[in-house]
Amino acid sequence: MVGVSDLAVSSAGRTRRLQLIVAGALLLGLALLLAPFGGILSATDQAVAIVFVGALLVPLLFWRVRPSPVIVLVIAATSIERFADPSPDAITAKVPLFRSFAEVYGISGAIITPIELLIILALLIWLARGVAERNVQFRASPLGVGIMILFGMALVMEAFGLSKGGIFNISLWELRPFLYVAVGYLLASQLVGGRATLEAILWGMVIGTGLKGLEGTERVITLANVVPKPEAILEHDESFFFSCFIALTVALWLFGKRGWLRRVATLFLPLVITADLGNNRRAAWVMLPAMLLALAIVTYVRTPHRRKLIAWIVGVLLTLGIGYVLAFRHSESLYAEPARAVWSQWQPDPRDANSNLYRQLENANLAIDIRVSAFTGTGFGVPIAHPIPLYDASNIDPLINFIPHNNILYVWLRLGTLGAIAFWWMIGAAIVASARLARHPDQTFGLFGAVAMMAVMAWLVQGWLDVGITSFRIVLLVGSLLGGVAAAHRLAAKEAAQPAVEKPATRRKRRPPPPAPRVKARVLRLPPDRVREPAATRSLTGS
Repeated sequence: MVGVSDLAVSSAGRTRRLQLIVAGALLLGLALLLAPFGGILSATDQAVAIVFVGALLVPLLFWRVRPSPVIVLVIAATSIERFADPSPDAITAKVPLFRSFAEVYGISGAIITPIELLIILALLIWLARGVAERNVQFRASPLGVGIMILFGMALVMEAFGLSKGGIFNISLWELRPFLYVAVGYLLASQLVGGRATLEAILWGMVIGTGLKGLEGTERVITLANVVPKPEAILEHDESFFFSCFIALTVALWLFGKRGWLRRVATLFLPLVITADLGNNRRAAWVMLPAMLLALAIVTYVRTPHRRKLIAWIVGVLLTLGIGYVLAFRHSESLYAEPARAVWSQWQPDPRDANSNLYRQLENANLAIDIRVSAFTGTGFGVPIAHPIPLYDASNIDPLINFIPHNNILYVWLRLGTLGAIAFWWMIGAAIVASARLARHPDQTFGLFGAVAMMAVMAWLVQGWLDVGITSFRIVLLVGSLLGGVAAAHRLAAKEAAQPAVEKPATRRKRRPPPPAPRVKARVLRLPPDRVREPAATRSLTGS
C-alpha cells in the first residue's frame, strides 16, 4: 500500500519537473524574442545597447518579485514621456519606451515598442508561474468582463478598418490603448497579493510623478524670463498625472494614512503644483476640482462623525475658489493660471478662443461622421472625414486626422454603438467598484478605491478635452489601478471569510471545574465526666 508521504514526494517531483520545463521554455522564448533586437542594436552601434543588455536582468526581477511588473508599468507610465524631447534636461524623454524601434532607430517593419516587450515578458512569466504552481485563475466580475468586451470590440474594429482600406501602422496605434488598459488590468488583478502591493502602486505614482514635478519646476525657474513664454513645458499627459498626484496627497491626509508615503508625497507636492501651473494646460484645472469634490463626497459618506466639518470645509473652499477666479481671471502671473483656465470657458483670450473654435468644429465633424456610421463604426486606420473644413494641424500632430481631441466621441465613431455601450459599461463598472472599495472600513482599501475612482474621472475629463482616452501612459496607469481594485475586492472578501473558516478549528479549551472547598474536620471535645472508657478497661476494673 502506497503511503501518504510517497504520494507527496511523487507530486513534488512532478511539480519540480514541470517548473523546470516551464522555465526552460520561458528562457527559450525570451531568447527568440529578445536576441534579434539585441543584435540589431549592437550592429547599429547604438549606446542604448548597453542599457538593453542590462534590461536582461528584468526577467529575474519579474520572476522573483511577483508584483514587480505592475510597479514597473506604473513608474514607467508616470515618469517617461511618450514623445522625444531635445531639451538637455529631459532625461526621461531620452528613454524610448513608448516609441517603436522603427520610429527611433529606423528599423523597417519593427513596429513593436520596448514597453510592449516588457508587457509580453510580464505575461509570459505570469503564465509560467501559474502553470508551474498550478494556480492560474480567472475571476469574472462586471469590471473585468467590461474591459475584456471592450478589448474584443477593438480587435473587431481593427479588422473592420483594415477591410475598408485602413492604414495598418496607424490602426495599430489606435488599437494599442485598448490593449494596454486590458493588459494593465489583467496583470494587476492577478499579481496584486496584499496591502503592501497596493501601497507599492501608490508609491510608484508618487515617485514617477514627483520626478516629473521636479523637472517641471526646474523648467519654470529656467524659463521665467523667457519672452514669449512657451505654451507648455511638459507633455499634455502630465496634467492628468499631476492632478492625480495632488488628489492622492490630499486623500492621504483625509484618510489619516501615516508613514513615509504621505511624507514623501507632501514633500513633492509644492514641486508638482508649480510644474502644473507652469505647464499651462486648461484641462488640469477642470479635472482637479471635480476629483477633489468626489473625494469630499467619499469622505463625507465614509466618516459620518465628520460630516459637518467636511461640509463647512467644502463650502469655504468653494467660496474662496469663486473669489480667486474673479480676482485673478485677467492676471498673467503664474499662480493665476487656474483662474484664467476656468474663466476661459466663458471669456477666452485669442489663443484659447482659436483652440475652442477648432474643437467645436472638430466635434461638429465627429457628430456628422457618427450619424453616417452610428451602428457599425468606421474601424481603425481610416482617416476621419471633415465635411466642415478645418485647419490642417497634421504638422503639429501627425495623427490628428485619425485621433481627434475629443476621445469620447472618437470611441463612438470608431467602435460604433455597441462599442460605445461596452465603453460606458466599463466606465460604470469601474466607478461602482472603486466607490464600493472606497467605503471599505480598512484604511488601505478605502484609500486605493478613492484614488482609482478619481483617476477614472480624470481619464474621462482628459478624454473629453485633450486626447486622454487613447494616451498610452494614461491607460497603463488606469488599467493598473482598476486591476488593483479588483484584487483589493478579492482580498477583502477573503479576509471577511477567514474568521468563519477558522472558527470551528479553534475551539475553546474547557476550563477545569473549580476544586471543591476544603471542609475542616471539627473535633468534638467532651467534658471529662462524659468520656466513656473503653470496654476492655471497664472489664479489668470491674466497673
